[in-house]
Amino acid sequence: MGSAYGFGGIGKIIGPVGLALIVGSGNYLKPDVPLPEIPLAFVYLGCWFLMAGAVYYFFGLETKGKSIEEIDKELTIARDLPIVSARRALP
Repeated sequence: MGSAYGFGGIGKIIGPVGLALIVGSGNYLKPDVPLPEIPLAFVYLGCWFLMAGAVYYFFGLETKGKSIEEIDKELTIARDLPIVSARRALP
């Protein structure tokens, strides 16, 4: 919950600043988007939605129909798996 809140706070800063930079607005806190720049603004915001969707698709955990105990057990098993080292053994 804490990391989700933190990433949301970062997004609240990056979104308007990035939009202002793309459309050429001088006001970074409340960018005024001219009418010809609206399609570019939608493409910018759509790219952020696509990136967020990709993160949820690849790193999300399906919780439908599972109890809290089952979810906790899956997370504990995933955390305790040994990490295989890619180093070669020296002779």
